Amino acid sequence: MMFSTPESLLASCILRGNFAEAHQVVLMFNLKSSPIAGELMFVERYQEVIQELARVEHKIENQNSDGGNNTIRRTGSGRSTLQAIGSAAAAGMVFYSISDVTEKLLSPSEDPIPTLQEDFWINATPMETTTPLREVLEDLSPPAMAAFDLACCQCQLWKTCKQLLETAERRLSSSLESRGRRLDQVVLNPDGMRGFPFVLQQISKILSYPLMQTGLAKSETLEERGGGAPRSSISELLQMCWPSLTEDCVASHTSLSQQLEQALQSLREALALPESKSTPLSCLVEQAAQKAPEAEAHPVHIQSQLLQKTLGRQTPAGHRQTDYVGAFFSYCSSLAAVLLRSLSSDPDHVEVRVGNPFVLLQQSSSQLVSHLLLERQVPPDRLAALLAQEHLNLSVPQVIVSCCCEPLTLCLSRQSQQASSLLTHLGMLAREHASHLLDGLPLSTLGSPRPSENPSAERKSHSSPKDSLPAFTASALAFLKSRSKILAMVACLRTSRGTKVSKPGLSWKELRGRREAPLTAEKVAQECEHLLEQFPVFEAALLANWEPLQQASEPKQSLAASLCGQANLSTVLLGLHSSLALDILTEAFEGALVARDWPRALQLIDVYGQDLDDLSIVQDSVLTCAAVCDKEGWQYLFPVKDASLRSQLALRFVDKWPLESCLEILAYCVSDMAVQEELKSELQRKLMELRVYQKILGLQDPPVWCDWQTLRSCCAEDPSAVMDMMLDSQEYELCEEWGRLYPIPREHLVSLHHKHLLHLLERSEHDKALQLLQRIPDPTMCLEVTERSLDQHPSLATSHFLANYLTSHFYGELTTDRHREIQALYMGSKVLLTLPEQHRASYARLSSSPLLMLEQLLMNMKVDWATTAVQTLHQLLAGQDIGFTLDEVDSLLSRYAGKALDLPYPLREKRSDSMIHLQEPVHQASDSETLSRSSSAEFSAAAAPGSALVRSPSPKERAFPQTQPPVEFVPPETPPARDQWVPDETESVCMVCCREHFTMFNRRHHCRRCGRLVCGSCSTKKMVVEGFRENPTRVCDQCYSYYNKDTPEESPCQSEVPDSAKNESPPYSAVVRVPKATEVEWILSLSEEENELVRSEFYYEQAPSASLCIAILNLHRDSIACGHQLIEHCCRLSRGLTNPEVDAGLLIDIMKQLLFSAKMMFVKAGQSQDLALCDSYISKVDVLHLLVAAAYRHVPSLDQILQPAAVTRLRNQLLEAEYYQLGVEVSTKTGLDSTGAWHAWGMACLKAGNLTVAREKFTRCLKPPLDLNQLSHGSRLVQDVVEYLESTVRPLVSLQDDDYFATLRELEATLRTQSLLLEAIPEGKIMNNTYYQECLFYLHNYSTNLAIISFYMRHNCLREALLHLLNKESPPEVFIEGIFQPSYKSGKLHTLENLLESIDPTLESWGAHLIAACQHLQKNSYYHILYELQQFMKDQVRAAMTCIRFFSHKAKSYTELGEKLSWLLKAKDHLKIYLQETSRSSGRKKATFFRKKMTAADVSRHMNTLQLQMEVTRFLHRCESAGTSQVTTLPLPTLFGNNHMKMEVACKVMLGGKNVEDGFGIAFRVLQDFQLDAAATYCRAARQLVEREKYGEIRQLLKCVSESGMAAKSDGDTILLNCLEAFKRIPPQELEGLIQAIHSDDNKVRAYLTCCKLRSAYLIAVKQEHSQAAALVQQVQQAAKSSGDSVVQDICAQWLLTSHSRGAHGSGSRK
Repeated sequence: MMFSTPESLLASCILRGNFAEAHQVVLMFNLKSSPIAGELMFVERYQEVIQELARVEHKIENQNSDGGNNTIRRTGSGRSTLQAIGSAAAAGMVFYSISDVTEKLLSPSEDPIPTLQEDFWINATPMETTTPLREVLEDLSPPAMAAFDLACCQCQLWKTCKQLLETAERRLSSSLESRGRRLDQVVLNPDGMRGFPFVLQQISKILSYPLMQTGLAKSETLEERGGGAPRSSISELLQMCWPSLTEDCVASHTSLSQQLEQALQSLREALALPESKSTPLSCLVEQAAQKAPEAEAHPVHIQSQLLQKTLGRQTPAGHRQTDYVGAFFSYCSSLAAVLLRSLSSDPDHVEVRVGNPFVLLQQSSSQLVSHLLLERQVPPDRLAALLAQEHLNLSVPQVIVSCCCEPLTLCLSRQSQQASSLLTHLGMLAREHASHLLDGLPLSTLGSPRPSENPSAERKSHSSPKDSLPAFTASALAFLKSRSKILAMVACLRTSRGTKVSKPGLSWKELRGRREAPLTAEKVAQECEHLLEQFPVFEAALLANWEPLQQASEPKQSLAASLCGQANLSTVLLGLHSSLALDILTEAFEGALVARDWPRALQLIDVYGQDLDDLSIVQDSVLTCAAVCDKEGWQYLFPVKDASLRSQLALRFVDKWPLESCLEILAYCVSDMAVQEELKSELQRKLMELRVYQKILGLQDPPVWCDWQTLRSCCAEDPSAVMDMMLDSQEYELCEEWGRLYPIPREHLVSLHHKHLLHLLERSEHDKALQLLQRIPDPTMCLEVTERSLDQHPSLATSHFLANYLTSHFYGELTTDRHREIQALYMGSKVLLTLPEQHRASYARLSSSPLLMLEQLLMNMKVDWATTAVQTLHQLLAGQDIGFTLDEVDSLLSRYAGKALDLPYPLREKRSDSMIHLQEPVHQASDSETLSRSSSAEFSAAAAPGSALVRSPSPKERAFPQTQPPVEFVPPETPPARDQWVPDETESVCMVCCREHFTMFNRRHHCRRCGRLVCGSCSTKKMVVEGFRENPTRVCDQCYSYYNKDTPEESPCQSEVPDSAKNESPPYSAVVRVPKATEVEWILSLSEEENELVRSEFYYEQAPSASLCIAILNLHRDSIACGHQLIEHCCRLSRGLTNPEVDAGLLIDIMKQLLFSAKMMFVKAGQSQDLALCDSYISKVDVLHLLVAAAYRHVPSLDQILQPAAVTRLRNQLLEAEYYQLGVEVSTKTGLDSTGAWHAWGMACLKAGNLTVAREKFTRCLKPPLDLNQLSHGSRLVQDVVEYLESTVRPLVSLQDDDYFATLRELEATLRTQSLLLEAIPEGKIMNNTYYQECLFYLHNYSTNLAIISFYMRHNCLREALLHLLNKESPPEVFIEGIFQPSYKSGKLHTLENLLESIDPTLESWGAHLIAACQHLQKNSYYHILYELQQFMKDQVRAAMTCIRFFSHKAKSYTELGEKLSWLLKAKDHLKIYLQETSRSSGRKKATFFRKKMTAADVSRHMNTLQLQMEVTRFLHRCESAGTSQVTTLPLPTLFGNNHMKMEVACKVMLGGKNVEDGFGIAFRVLQDFQLDAAATYCRAARQLVEREKYGEIRQLLKCVSESGMAAKSDGDTILLNCLEAFKRIPPQELEGLIQAIHSDDNKVRAYLTCCKLRSAYLIAVKQEHSQAAALVQQVQQAAKSSGDSVVQDICAQWLLTSHSRGAHGSGSRK
């Protein structure tokens, strides 16, 4: 509304009736002059006029009523003068009142309304003068239309309507006269439109029509005369639905209504004639005794016929309307006929005519039938059959039950009323009993009973039985059992025991002894008991409803005997619907409460209180009583609905019950979400208390307390004994829980927490320990407990936990020193815990310094442990300031990673005599292939192993003196300082044994006592040296012997053990792996001075070790920095490659490992630039490796070849100098492609004319293809070689003797040749050309067969190409790609065919290739070439198949196929030729395999197919030309397709002609020749006929099928059943005709089931033999069950039941 215009907003207010808001809109937007404001004024006044008009009509109605009550009698001469004066005065008052009302609307004294002005619609609606609508608008008068609207919509009286219409006519006349027109001059519009004047006049005439009847004057109305129809208003007149609003229509309908009223009045008078005072049945008998004329002359019969004729005249002709009156007359006559025929001995031959059947209406139909059954004792079967025969919906079993049994009525109002009363009564009883048992416990109050009007009187009226119930006879019971056993059972239950049959007199049946005696109560009970046995579920339901009502003192009887005829049976069956239910249930409930039979009371509530909403309060009251009185009362608390009541009862009576029961009920109460929080807290406290008692009772051994009540008393009297028992059992948590119940002193509580905490930590239950500390409410107590536990120096894990907790929770309470101490201890213990338990003792002293612990781990090569330690430190040092940072950790790792690569030798240059000079003679280029690269293994064997394998003297050899005993070594008096030791670079041999040379594998060692350089074999001892801590340090053997002369030497077996271990040199893989130390060799302490001394002496025995370095650097945080450090280490190692003590090959391998690890680190960090740098260094190392392996003179370091083009320049220099071998090796090692080098080497040899060497070089870069028959021309290198050879000018080199003396002319011709062309070489010399043979060599060795054949084809050697194809047994694909395609593309297909015949006239060897060529042509749709090739192959069968393909290719109709019949003739000719060839070659060898073979029978069959196809084609061609057949599917079906397509052809032939018989003969031949499924084909044709709605053709098809002689008897039924699957599309008449055409009754049943006609199927099924009929009826029953048709399902079930019992009872009934 926010975006609406002001006019639309005002219109919305007017439509909603919000006039106040409308005026506000007018004022707000200044809309007083707009037309919509005038509309507002009109609507307001219109509402006021409506109210005034309603008051006027109300006054008129009051005057009429007063006038009717005080009517003055009219005299014989005329009306009373006083009455006439009163009527005139009343009419004048009405006129003036209505005139005032209309004038108030139409001519207001205030502002005129715009919409009521004349010519408003003409001016407001612009249109052309010729528009027909303009003429209609010109006849409009807004004041007249307003008055007309009031008359039609707002008036309820005829008088007011009449006055308003007159006002409208006056207004309209004045409006027309002002325009120069008159009202009577208004005519119909030429276009048929009836304007407002015509409608006004027509309504006025119809409304005044009754005034003009029978020549009466207008002033003397029918109403005043007291006759005529009542007047009606215009709205009522328009709502009468007249066919047309004309005077004639109203007159005719009025006349018919009067005639109908007269006929009804006559019928009433006839019915009011006195009849005999006997019963209605006796009256019927008397009328039946009359003759037919007398019955027809009866007045009632005559008036009934007259009434029906009158009603018939009122019904328009052709109008279908239900004749309710006729149906009622028919029903009365049929019922009278049934009653009279049932009294006759031969009812089938009795014709009944009754003049007045309406006497039956004096009694109900049930009363009449019950009189016949029980008084006249008409057999129920006969009466039921007669009723069914007349289609009367009157149930005989219902009549029997309603007459002989007390009624069981369902009354919802009574049920709701009794439910309320029952709830009130039961609640009062339950509350009364509960109040006696409970004192002071509040119970839920029940609502006060709602007062009923008079429940006792109602129960009394309903409980009083009938005055006299008819007797229940055996025949009636048998009839009920035959119809419904459960109905018979209920009837037996409701039969009254005290009812006796009134016998006014003996009838003729009693006199003859044929009247049945009523059944006794005992007999009825027995019958009911037998029936109940057949319905166990119903019996169980009755028993469940009866048990709560049964008193314990009642004698035991059967259920039927207890219930039959009892007063409380209605309560058992109906529940609260019974009128006696309230008294019976209240009495039973009170008895159960008095007897304290709580289960019976609860059962009564459950059974009869299912529909009560508030019954839970009553149930809770009963359960409360049971819980209080019963020994196991706790069991009754679970069903209590009121959670608060249940919880209060449990808390009050919990002391009476055993422990397990108390725990269960308390846990159930706590789990209820409806319990209030305060009450739930109390329950939880009680539950916790009982659980503590349960745990304590489980600890006692032997038992001390028998139950929990005794234990509770002991806890209050002697708590120390209970606490001591829990502490002895180490149940600290239980003791804490018990302490919450009973107070414990603080000192005892601190001791308890202290013991509990240590107990949990020693058991590694840290989570529970943390929970314990969190449970201590006092922080001071918690700090005291934790520090007391830490001061006892517990285990490592315990100390770690306590330190962590103190630093985390009591940081502010600790001093700075204490905090640092605890923090250091925490981190050290955390790192120490990561070590294996058996090795923790070696590092435990460093627990307060984690950095020293990590350094000692690195010294002893415990890399795995160090990894865990570093990870732990990374986690702990995040955001902590404890004296060192992570940068220091990384610095430590970098330092020891560098120590892992320290070289155990001084940096010196190699001697010149140890160099191996590389000889590079230029003149030996041809022999350069003899150069061999010395491997790194050989170089290492010459350098390192040679030094390492120098045998060192064993201890035994050193023990025996030489010829001249050595002088005993005397060490200096004081140990020399470190700067006074012998430098490493001064000595290269051990200064003790003077034999061991120092190498990478034999390290230098300094004796700490004398400072000399010794080998490892001469420094195996350790001793304490002054100035080197207190620990033993390494010394030489001579110093050790000097100071330990008195110590006995080790036995040889002991000394040989380490020597043997040393003599076993580790394998090469030991350098790669991280060595594992078995013991701690390097030990640090908390003294920094001692640690510096250890660091100065430290070295890695296995250095240089790349794996150790990498493993240590992997612990570094910065992978990029680690990668750069590894590159720096590689550069440092590369500088030592010229040292004679170095194994250069080993260093190269170490550098490779380092660079590879650096590359992986860069990959991990995502540094692409550093990856490129790393790859550059790796390529440089490969170059160094190559030069070292070749013993190159000047091996550069990595720093010297850092330029990117250095390696490429080196390789290029080698190749330019024609050092191809070394260039190839450098290319290979640097990642350059060596194929180009080999190829360049080979091309150089080729250009030099050295073809043999070129072949050898090309073998390195050329490889034969894996598949010689692949469809490619080989590698590009081979093609380059062949192209060079083909384009090179070379003289002919012949290998034959006769070519040695070639003429000068031939030599000149050869020299003039510019290329290897056949024209430049004399004929016969091409094969002897050397370069030609060289081309063939490379093609045969390194290329494919396709390349060879293409080479031959390029040189026009087609025969050689074919011969090569045969010799190599190449696949057909090579033939097609290399020979066949070029041949037919160049137009040389005939040449190829001639060569094929010349090589093999039989074409046997070319069979597979020719077949492949045919397949190739067929794949590419080259059918003309294919046909030509097949003719060349003389393959007549395939040629015929190609002709067939030409016949059916791209055909869209049989008209086109008819134009291609010549191809079928050619195919037939090919097959004839094949038959002739087969007959001629029958005695010869077998024909060629590649020609398609076929037996004579198959050929004949195919020729018949061709002939049949030609007939089909001509027939369908003719049909399409005639327009009887149309193309529906593509591709077009022919007889050359599969069986499905052939069946389509047969269907098309059958349906293509004028009728089915036209093409059935050809279609039948198709089916017979190809042995198709004829039944399926006929079914398909029939379905198509159904789709075309040609049902007559289906019968013609059935006729043709039956007359064919090859159809089975069931084929016709199968066709029809198949057609009926589309039964929804078939009209009902045609559908029934098709079903009737089925021969087999079984198939008819199936057809009806398919069409969902279950009743027809049932009628046919029951006509069959018994066994077959049973199966068919079961099928019908199953179909009815699936479709939900319960009526047919019940009929089938009844028939099956009857047919099943027919065999058993048939013989007895006949006897």
